[in-house]
Amino acid sequence: MAAGWVIKQMNSLLHKIAAAFGRLFAVSLTLIISLSAAINSHAGGAAEDIQQLRDLLQPITSLSARFQQQITDADGYELQNSEGLFQVSQPNNLRWVVEMPMPQQIIADGETLWIYDPDLEQVIIQPFNEDIAATPAILFSGDLDQLDQAYFVTQLAEGHFELKPERGGSLFDSMIIRFDQAKPTSITLTDTLGQTTHISFSQLELNPPLSADQFVFQIPDGVDVINNAN
Repeated sequence: MAAGWVIKQMNSLLHKIAAAFGRLFAVSLTLIISLSAAINSHAGGAAEDIQQLRDLLQPITSLSARFQQQITDADGYELQNSEGLFQVSQPNNLRWVVEMPMPQQIIADGETLWIYDPDLEQVIIQPFNEDIAATPAILFSGDLDQLDQAYFVTQLAEGHFELKPERGGSLFDSMIIRFDQAKPTSITLTDTLGQTTHISFSQLELNPPLSADQFVFQIPDGVDVINNAN
């Protein structure tokens, strides 16, 4: 019974982390890196708005930055504030390192997703597509046929774009991406419950050389490993 309880708790934790990853990280960061291929003449919105966003996103093939993330509920109450480092490169390479307040690493190489929690001394290994396919992270999956009509794009102001899902069933209602001098400065994501995630970027580098090794997690000795990839 004890073993069953532990498994249940770990699965619960996994679902929470995977959901947070899908909503907050994958949606926001990979939107920058891969949305340009999705926004084409079939997408909703004014043609000039779509083209301007495409022109900003298309040159980006990799990205590295510091982030600060703030999550608030529908009443404006702060639920979480975190900061750290992220790196992303096409097509599906991700590295999200939370440094404060609770260290955590989420790393993916396009096939495998590792979630490392140092406080729990635990690594969870997932197939990349298993948790990602059901979230807006489909944006960077490479399956561009599904993205042809995914978003209605509106330019709210110079360098500020709002994207609303064209189809129902999405985990979010809207995303706002802000650029300054052709660099993304922040993303604001509002989900279907009114919860808002605001991610701001600093020390941002566009198209830095990132090696494949940076997106493969080396499991430390002595940690518990929950391998759901088999």
